[in-house]
Amino acid sequence: MTTANVLNFDDLEDILAEQECETQASELQGMICGLFAGGMANNGKSWKVPVMQHLNEGKLFPQEAMTALDHYVQHLGEQLEASIFELNMLLPPESASIEERLHNTSEWAQGFLLGYGMQVGEQKLASDDLNEAIEDLMEIAKVDLEVEENEQMEQALYTVIEHVKVTAQVVYLETRSMVNDAVEQMQQTKPSIH
Repeated sequence: MTTANVLNFDDLEDILAEQECETQASELQGMICGLFAGGMANNGKSWKVPVMQHLNEGKLFPQEAMTALDHYVQHLGEQLEASIFELNMLLPPESASIEERLHNTSEWAQGFLLGYGMQVGEQKLASDDLNEAIEDLMEIAKVDLEVEENEQMEQALYTVIEHVKVTAQVVYLETRSMVNDAVEQMQQTKPSIH
């Protein structure tokens, strides 16, 4: 899928609005990133049950919307696999108010935590960095402030957004590393059949 065909914030908002979903584009992207961070395979199928359960009580959208979402999820998974450091969070454009962008950043963090939690469940994947990152995302997910529109708040918002990105990267990389280590250890201890 080419970059020109990738859904942007408004495209995804339109799809969700057409289906009368209360979920916003930022939350949905966060959720998908959280699912991938928790180890979800990018196979064109794994995303459908958890995402559609959250968005539409398990019912699929019309074919055109499902195809667009399928391409988007595939692209996002490829982007994360290639370089999580280049993740572009889906947020309203800079022309939107600081308050709206902060709200959507909080929604993104909520979605990430939801997706990650759906994927890892009650498993204990404990490292200090991972626990700290999840706690940071939980705090950001709670943010609900009325803010003034000024340069200082704009800079503060930028800092929060960058922190969310870095924190999501830590969760993704730490979890993927632990999962890969566990799989490798299982393969080494698996008895060979002769």
